[in-house]
Amino acid sequence: MKAKSLIARLTALVFILATFAIPATPANAAVLNQAALFNPAVVNVIELDVPDASHTALSNARTAKTYTAASFTFRSGGQSIGPIQTGIRLKGSTSLEMIDAHPSFKIAFNWNLLKGNRFLGLKNLTLNAMTQDGSKLHEFGAYKLFNLMGVPASRTGWAELKINGVSKGLYISIESVDDIFLAARYRDITQHLYEGIALNDLKPGNNDGTELTGHYLTKEGWKATSNKNDLGKLITAANYSSGAKWWAKLGTVTDRNELLGMFAVENFLGHWDGYSGPLQNNHFLRSNQQNKFTMIPWGTDQTFGENRQTRALLDDYFMPLDKPTAGFPWIQQAFKRDTMPRGLLFVKCLAYSVCKTAYLQKLKAVSAKVTSAKFVASLKTAATVIASYSPQDVKDEQTRVQQWVVKQQARVTAVLKANKIR
Repeated sequence: MKAKSLIARLTALVFILATFAIPATPANAAVLNQAALFNPAVVNVIELDVPDASHTALSNARTAKTYTAASFTFRSGGQSIGPIQTGIRLKGSTSLEMIDAHPSFKIAFNWNLLKGNRFLGLKNLTLNAMTQDGSKLHEFGAYKLFNLMGVPASRTGWAELKINGVSKGLYISIESVDDIFLAARYRDITQHLYEGIALNDLKPGNNDGTELTGHYLTKEGWKATSNKNDLGKLITAANYSSGAKWWAKLGTVTDRNELLGMFAVENFLGHWDGYSGPLQNNHFLRSNQQNKFTMIPWGTDQTFGENRQTRALLDDYFMPLDKPTAGFPWIQQAFKRDTMPRGLLFVKCLAYSVCKTAYLQKLKAVSAKVTSAKFVASLKTAATVIASYSPQDVKDEQTRVQQWVVKQQARVTAVLKANKIR
C-alpha cells in the first residue's frame, strides 16, 4: 500500500513538473527581496498562469476556496522571479468573486507536493482586490498605523495582477499571518495562532473543537500542542469577575499594553469589522508557551469611515471611540437594530476606570503618532503612486480619507477632554 501511495505521489509530481516547467532561477533574481515585494513606493507586476482545470475550479463557488495549481511570476524594477509553481485559491465572504470577475487570492508557495518551497522566504501571500475599499488606501494605511504603534501587523505592497496575460488592475499584496510572520515579529516561541470568527468572541465554551473546527480555528501550532487549553484560560480570564480582579487576571494571560494599543488603533481607524467593533471579526489571537496572548489585526478594508451603505458620495461614517456598543453601515439590514455589544475585552476595559484611562492614553498616542509620523502625507504619497490605476471617483475617495483622518483626530481630542485625559 505504501509503495502504491509513493508511486501515485511521484506520478502527480511528474505531472506538475511537466505542466509547469520551472526554469532555473535567473541570475538577477538575487537582488529582489521582501522589501521589493512590500515597497509602497512602486507598483510591481504579479502574473498568474492558471491552467484550464484550475480555471474551472475557481469558477465554481463550491471549489473556489480550495487550493489548485497555477504558476506565479513576480516582476519589479526590471527584475523578475518565476514562473514558479504555486497553489492558489479565492478568498472573501461578502467580497467573494469568481476568477473571471475581480477576485482576491490566497497564494501558497508550499502547497501540496511543493512542501518546503518559498518565495523570497515566504510560504504564503495574500492578494486583495480591494473591492470593498473605494479609495484603495484602507489596508495600506491601516497596517501602516498598526505597525507605527508597535502592534505587529502585516506589511503591504502594490501590484498590477495579470491572469493568463490579462490585466486585472491594481491589487494590494499583504503579508500573510503565518509561522514565518510570527517568527519575524515575536522573540518568544508561539504556541498557537487562532483565527477569530465573527460574533463568536471569548464566550465560555468557545475553546471547543479540533484544529479546524469550533468557534476559533487553529492556524498554527496544532501539531506540537493539539489542544486549546491556552484559549480556555484566556476565556476564563475574559469572563472573570470585573474591575480590579478582572484587570489583574487579564494581566496573567495577555500583554495588556499591546492589547490596548490594538484597541486604540482599531478605534482610531473606525475598524468596525475588527475585534473591538460590534462584530468581533477579523483578528488573530497568538499565544506563547507561557499561555500569554496578544492580538493581531486583519481584514482592515472596512476602515477610514467609508460609508458604502448609502448612495451619497464621499459621506463619512464614525464609530464611537469610548462606548460599549456600536453600529456599522449595514446593521439595520443585517440585524434590525442600531447598535450591538462590542468585543468583550474592550467592553470590560471601558467599565474599569484604570483600563479605560490606559486605553484613552493609547488613543491619544495614536493621534499624536498620526501627526508626528506625517501619516496623512503618507496617504497622499501612496495615492500618487497608484494614481494611474485610480479613476476620478477613487481619487475623490482618497481625498475624503485624508480629510477623515483629520476629523478623527478632532474627535479623539473631544473624547479625551470629556474624560479629563490630558
